Amino acid sequence: MNILDIIDNIKVKTIYGNLPESVNNISQDSRKVGEGDVFVAIKGYTVDGHNYIEKVIEQGAALVIASRYENYNVENCAVIVIKEHEIEKVASMIAKKINEGSNVHTVAVTGTNGKTSISTLVHNMLRTLGESSAYIGTNGFGKNDAEPVYFGNTTPDVVTLHNQIGELRRDNIKNLAFEASSHAMALGRIYNVDIDVAIFTNLTHEHLDFHGDMQTYAYDKSLLFSTLGNNLSEAKYGVLNKDDSYYKVISKCLYQQEINYSIVDNTADFYAYNIKQYKEDKVYKTSFTLNSPEGTFECTTNYIGDFMVSNVLAALIAVWVKGYSVEQLVAILPKLGALYGRMEIIGDDLPIDIISDFAHTPDGYEKLLEATREMRKGKRTLLVTGMGGGRDISKGPLIGDIISEADYVVITTDSPRDEDVEVLMGSIEKGMTHKNYEKVWFRTDAVKRIIELSEPGDVVILASKGREDYEILQGGKKVWHSDPIVAVEEAKKKFNIK
Repeated sequence: MNILDIIDNIKVKTIYGNLPESVNNISQDSRKVGEGDVFVAIKGYTVDGHNYIEKVIEQGAALVIASRYENYNVENCAVIVIKEHEIEKVASMIAKKINEGSNVHTVAVTGTNGKTSISTLVHNMLRTLGESSAYIGTNGFGKNDAEPVYFGNTTPDVVTLHNQIGELRRDNIKNLAFEASSHAMALGRIYNVDIDVAIFTNLTHEHLDFHGDMQTYAYDKSLLFSTLGNNLSEAKYGVLNKDDSYYKVISKCLYQQEINYSIVDNTADFYAYNIKQYKEDKVYKTSFTLNSPEGTFECTTNYIGDFMVSNVLAALIAVWVKGYSVEQLVAILPKLGALYGRMEIIGDDLPIDIISDFAHTPDGYEKLLEATREMRKGKRTLLVTGMGGGRDISKGPLIGDIISEADYVVITTDSPRDEDVEVLMGSIEKGMTHKNYEKVWFRTDAVKRIIELSEPGDVVILASKGREDYEILQGGKKVWHSDPIVAVEEAKKKFNIK
């Protein structure tokens, strides 16, 4: 693969050593660099890739992209030094060239909440329709029906993302739905990724420790839609939630076709109304009427909550633009199963209802409690919530105020890392409007405690963690923990169920 054309187009650069005409693979991880490969030296928050340049040269790297140079042995290698903020751009160009091949239809989902649900729904719809598909996000990198591989970030670094798309091409997988976080846009993790459909869900209080304010947060989100470009001969679409207050901001950034959805505004392209929640054969369901460009349809899903109806609409549109009819897509909705750790009702044989959800923002908690209000009517609600280390804790008091709707709360942590656990839990405690709560810092103990307090007929909500199966403690130590597994095991012991 000739990359000299890419290097020629980099106008501000210094080259040391001899440029290769071709290279094999590309990585930001020095451990994965071998003979003839490209190494990208990224200066990260905790690790500086420049410290590993000598190592990768010894391993046979043919090319290194860096933002500074020392006296390396470049007899059999080239080091290109460019501006630090250009590293990801150049790396993405080379990674795309290395991984070029047949097209993968790509759906990118951004928003404070709903990214995992929608990307998973798109993937599941396509699999149900018989198409090959993959997804990338909080739950990992999953291809077709295989178990996902977890990489750590919601959206991987730009080189890994291009390599994963290249892997899909080689495996002849035709579709990808992935979560595009605001961090990903701000840090250049989606540079030069071809996106066919971009979905906007919502924008609420979150990540202000990173973005600074809501205006900057909105701007960073909008970058996804500007990346679709202004070549209107390409079939690209923006799928926008018309119910969100930032809808107009995102809409202005979109030069491609817009298709919007709503559960409030009947002028939306896809409008759901007459939303009803019910229980059938021990399964909670939601029905609604859908107005669409192809007519009106009655729909049934195996999910609860108005926000899940919104998520279903977004996913349905993303698949619809591929050429399926609305009637075809409505027909498969009842076949779609529970979403992993998203409003997931677990433990069918227990005398209590246990709900596992990833809610970790004020808006997420509001929607979680609203969605479960009908099933909680006349029942006692027990709730576990946690605050993560290295996160925006200014949202803590808002969360505390919202979850005070629960009858009893156990406040805990969510991967506290090196943060003071009392500060993390105290941020939520500040917002509590009643005294029916306690603090238990280690999450496994907190889940055990909420089950200990439960009685038959109660609804137990395990929030902020979903199906993540680990906790990150001080010094980066990673220990196993799973809300659903711990809760079900404890409940079976408590209620003497085999």
